[in-house]
Order: sequence, then structure tokens, then C-alpha cells
Amino acid sequence: MSALNQDYGTSLSWIAVDWGTSNLRVWAMDDNANILGSVESPLGMNAIAGDPKLSFEAVLIGLIDGWLADDAVGLPVVICGMAGAKQGWLEAPYCDVPSRPTDLAKGAVKPDVRDPRISVFILPGLCQRGDSDVMRGEETQLVGFMAAHPDFAGWVCLPGTHSKWARIADGKITAFRTYMSGEVFALLSQHSILRHSVDDGWDDATFADAVRAARTQSTTFLHSLFGVRAAALVAPAGTTVAPGASVLSGTVIGTEIADVLGLLQRGENIALIGAGKLASLYQAALAVHGHKATPQDGAAITLSGLARAYATLVSTSKEN
Repeated sequence: MSALNQDYGTSLSWIAVDWGTSNLRVWAMDDNANILGSVESPLGMNAIAGDPKLSFEAVLIGLIDGWLADDAVGLPVVICGMAGAKQGWLEAPYCDVPSRPTDLAKGAVKPDVRDPRISVFILPGLCQRGDSDVMRGEETQLVGFMAAHPDFAGWVCLPGTHSKWARIADGKITAFRTYMSGEVFALLSQHSILRHSVDDGWDDATFADAVRAARTQSTTFLHSLFGVRAAALVAPAGTTVAPGASVLSGTVIGTEIADVLGLLQRGENIALIGAGKLASLYQAALAVHGHKATPQDGAAITLSGLARAYATLVSTSKEN
């Protein structure tokens, strides 16, 4: 999608970009973090990396050209996500945990650009060296969350194909863990023997029971998986069998949550960033164990994180 032909004049102070693997979102921003306009595109990192005719700068300019005044010089463009990956625009080396929001902003890299109207800053991701792990993009959501909840201490969950859980304490991201729950569910429900037992049927109580069992019987994960299939095969004729999707989802998500609950320290909380059905499932699974976590809008929090990075970059520029 092309940007609207809208020249925001002196109101436009900077541009925020969330460049994902499959798509990107761009916002025109004023100096008070107000949104002047926005645009989305399916040209994520994979599409650009797979097409030699495309370049990151050309795609970006194609989206924002109508926002830029002809005499603009070096308008800041702050980008998070996969533009900083090895296959992206320019690799932004990971920052190590523990890390403060200012550390991430100061770790931004600046690719060379042909268009003098913009100056691009690509934010780094986070890495963990002991219990090896990486994230790229989610850290900006965490920064946005921290801006809104400066006193939060505990774990923040970001559900997805590869769910992220990050521990926040004393204004720092101190540790994080990635769980392949979404991918495991997709593989098992679509490409394993369990596909014969997983359909569109769903039962909330069955899901909750599976979540509960995953914590109390944490060592039986692999055995529990086959039970999704076996239950349907041994049930007496005419008996209602618990929906396989509910059991499988509860088992997978429940196992993930059980692991995190084992790390939760006294006085720490759990927060949830996301939207849609998946976030609702995590909310329900946490409720099984007595944790109330209302899903918070990921797009708004991402933008807040980008705004905080922009403020740090401006401050650093003035100091230099």
C-alpha cells in the first residue's frame, strides 16, 4: 500500500517503523508522539530479501514519499524489528541482558541512504548468552510497556509462534525465554498423527483442565500428547470425546506457563501483550493458576517503545 500524498509540513518530526518478517507498519509522528498518519505494507524482510529488485530504502521511500517535504533534510526514521537482522537492511548487533531502554536506543545502527531527506536508525535486538536466546522486535514492545509501567516487576508474556517471556526488574530487562509453543501446536495439529483428532471443536473447560494438568504432571508432556489421539480411539460408542484442539492447546500452552510460574519470584507479577484469540487463550490459561493478566495492545506498545527510542536518540544527539 502506498502512503497517502500528505505533506505534514513542520508538524512531522520523525517517522516510526515496525519492520517485521512478513509486513511492516509506518507512522508519521509529531514531537509529542502524536500520530499524524500511518500506512502498512506486506513487504516485510522476507519479501525484500527474496527479490533482488527490491531494497529496504526504496520500499520505505515508496511508502513515505508523500509525507516528506522536498526540502527536508535528515528527518529521523526509527526502525525496530527485522530490518536489523543479518538478512535485513543493516545488521544491528544484539544488546546483552540485562539491558535498559536507553542501552537499546544507543545501540542503533545507521545505514547509508541515498535520499537526503531521511536519516535512518535501526534498533538492535536482545540476546542472552547463558541460557542462549535472542529476540528482535519484541524488545521494543517491552520498552513501550516499561514506559507505561515504570514500577513493574515480573514477567511479560508476548504470545506468538515463538512466544517470548521477559523478566523486568529495576527498570531493566534482566532475562527472557522463548517457547516454540505456537510452532509445536501447528506441527502436531497439522503434520502428526494428532491431526486426525484435532478439528474445529472447542471446550473451555477441557482447555482449562489440560492447562491445570500440565503443571501438576509436568514430566508427562510427551505421553499427554498421544492421549489426544488415544482418547478418541478407546471411547465407547456414543460417548462424547473432549475436543482434541482444546486438549492439545491446553497441554502445550499449559506446559509453557508452568515453566514460567516456576521462575516467578515472590511479589512479582505477570503481564500480557497481544490481541486476538491467542492472547485470550494465554489470559485464560493464566487465570487457571490465579493470575489476572489483561492483554494490552501490541501495536500501541510498539509505537510507545519507538517513541522512547526516538527521545533517547534526540537527547544523545544534543549531548554530542
